[in-house]
Amino acid sequence: MPAPLSRTLAEFATALKFDALPVQALEAVKIGMADTVGVMLSGIAMPVSRHVLASIGTRRRDGEARIQLGRDRASVMDATLVNSVTTSSVVFDDVAFSGCHTSTILMPALLAEGERIGASGARIACAYAAGYEAWARLSERDPDSYSSKGWHATACFGAVAAAIALANLRNLDTQTTLRAIGIAASMSGGITASFDTDVGPFQIGRAAAGGVQAVMLAEAGMTAPEDPLERPGRGMIVALSPKGAVDLDTPIDDLGRTWRLESVGIHVKQYPFGNIAQRAIDGVLDLVTAHDIKPQEVVKAEMLISDAQYAVVSKSPSVTKFVPSHSIGLAAAAAILERRATFAELGQQFYDQPPVQEMMKRVVMVADSKIPADTTPNLGFSGGVRLHLTDGRVLESPSVDYARGHWTRRMSENELWKKFSACSADALDGSKAERLFQDLMRLERIENVACLNA
Repeated sequence: MPAPLSRTLAEFATALKFDALPVQALEAVKIGMADTVGVMLSGIAMPVSRHVLASIGTRRRDGEARIQLGRDRASVMDATLVNSVTTSSVVFDDVAFSGCHTSTILMPALLAEGERIGASGARIACAYAAGYEAWARLSERDPDSYSSKGWHATACFGAVAAAIALANLRNLDTQTTLRAIGIAASMSGGITASFDTDVGPFQIGRAAAGGVQAVMLAEAGMTAPEDPLERPGRGMIVALSPKGAVDLDTPIDDLGRTWRLESVGIHVKQYPFGNIAQRAIDGVLDLVTAHDIKPQEVVKAEMLISDAQYAVVSKSPSVTKFVPSHSIGLAAAAAILERRATFAELGQQFYDQPPVQEMMKRVVMVADSKIPADTTPNLGFSGGVRLHLTDGRVLESPSVDYARGHWTRRMSENELWKKFSACSADALDGSKAERLFQDLMRLERIENVACLNA
């Protein structure tokens, strides 16, 4: 008999209270919420955000929840969809375990529903923790990467995690929560073929909105299986498992005793490029600043990657066609030419410059058998970099275990604010942005999240 995973998670969501959250777990929640709101504000003008916004049918000034924290409003489900798509559209959102973007799912759903019911920041933080911890336990039951089978893990798990978080926020009983999990499990899906197209952000937004709908339907009385996650041969994590190695038998017995929010936490991106490039950018910047390398001195820049990661990355659509936010060539060229990698270097004006085009030709991807395969999917390039210079020198940056912004190399509040400020610059003036950031970083003090002012 498999362990009762679905019921265990439902009981956890029902029982969890804010006072149970450890200090570091709460810190992770607040970092995730603040960083992701900033990223959402940076994506407002993205084409996919506009497409989805134009498609919703509940947009009006007197709706249940704000769209992008602005003046327009919509139903909770539609606002969640738009806000999640907007956040995911700029690939600057944080990452947690197994390459999953937890905050991109949980923040939009919780703020939209929290606004509708007048929830406090403490209740939002508790609900985020419920969704995150449940998601982490499901993710770690399979040793194989979902992307190896073409699944987009964030989109696959997102509806269930959002449903669990919202069940906690709404104080649902265990049986209703269990039905919500069953309904959300039926919505699981999302494929990596969608990456680098508008469908990638959309399938994440659809998952977040699916969690909202699952809770609504469960409260309305819709029936669902009581073992939707673990049923042998038919449950969600069995059906999605790349090689069938998923653990169905071990009970989940550490919820509330150990916290993945403490041990895994939230990994914040420093650069608005895909996760696979974060460590490589660190490596290039370390070399050019330490040795004061001038762009004209660089003959070739080798981006080192493990054999296992090369096998995946070299076949990625981001490599076979040019996608600015996922281009290792553009990221490295920006770091060498400008000693930074920001929104400005993602723009067409920067890309069109002849020195940028020339530098990108000098950037090559090199598989190095000495680099171990990443144990965490999507870490991509190791951070190891070799720069070949005109004077014959070859400078090498050693492999970077974790990028700056990783939970083990946390950003300071000032560094987080700098990112938030850059992300929100086109949407908010400085004083409004700073007030919103400060409120999010002290989320547990907010009496009603509807008062979060953007």
